Amino acid sequence: MIEFTFTDPIFLWLLLSIPFLIITHFYSLQYIKRRAMRFANFEALNRVTGGQALSKNIPLLIIRLFTIFFLISAVAGPSLWYLGQSSDYNYVLALDASGSMLADDFKPDRLEAAKSAANQFVDSIKARVKIGIVSFSGIGYVEQLPTEDKSKIKLAIDNIQIKSVHGTAIGEALKASSNLLVGEEKARVIVLLTDGRENVATREELDKIIDFVNYHNIIVHTIGVATEEGGKLPGLEIVSTVDEEMLTHISDSTGGEYYRATTPEELASAYESITKIAKVKVPMRLAMPFMLLAMILLAVEWTLVNTKFRTIP
Repeated sequence: MIEFTFTDPIFLWLLLSIPFLIITHFYSLQYIKRRAMRFANFEALNRVTGGQALSKNIPLLIIRLFTIFFLISAVAGPSLWYLGQSSDYNYVLALDASGSMLADDFKPDRLEAAKSAANQFVDSIKARVKIGIVSFSGIGYVEQLPTEDKSKIKLAIDNIQIKSVHGTAIGEALKASSNLLVGEEKARVIVLLTDGRENVATREELDKIIDFVNYHNIIVHTIGVATEEGGKLPGLEIVSTVDEEMLTHISDSTGGEYYRATTPEELASAYESITKIAKVKVPMRLAMPFMLLAMILLAVEWTLVNTKFRTIP
């Protein structure tokens, strides 16, 4: 899978100047022809050139068009994304902090088990990797901007508490997590952990958010935390279960993996498995190569203008 994206696509509107450049090129040829007709002996020139006394300078036009194209594309920030091997990532860990994370099928509860596993994940990262932290209930909360400082990351994880806003807004969590990664230069990965189901956004709204995630070439791994029997909430008889179909849909749609964790050991294993995944969407920045091509074409044009296509006054 190969995708071509731009960080500042608004600059691509400048490509509309290309038709104007073509019109200007041929108009200037007409001007040169009218000026030359005052002095040139076209009968003699036609005999010498075989009827090509005035060239349309098409090679020069083509070179100029490609020069403009590469310059504008370079300014727009082009990137080529491909699925390949990489150990260079930036992560966002999105942890469910809704009331259902107090269910008792993990000890002392699901949230504390999730925080413990997330801290183990942070400790297992050896390379210089930025990790951001997002928590969510009815809305998403940015707990920590992406940073390489593990002490800040772990402190943000430890400080996550059950939120007062009711609901499980998985779509909002994905959106908040994606926004933290959009400006990052490395491969982008979200690890989303939840024990419930999306009950804020509709399925259509969630799919639009998934499209947004895919547009920015972000992979989402999902982890469902719940035992087969589910867990009871303190003081309630409600049993909380995980929506595996939805979490599988999110991970499959973004090139990630879905993990089901029914024990603390499986939860830790899921995080460990994610660190070992080598295939990600890898970016290749093309701004400098495009700029270099434009400079080379400018040099070629300058050489031709002063040699083969030189205009004699």
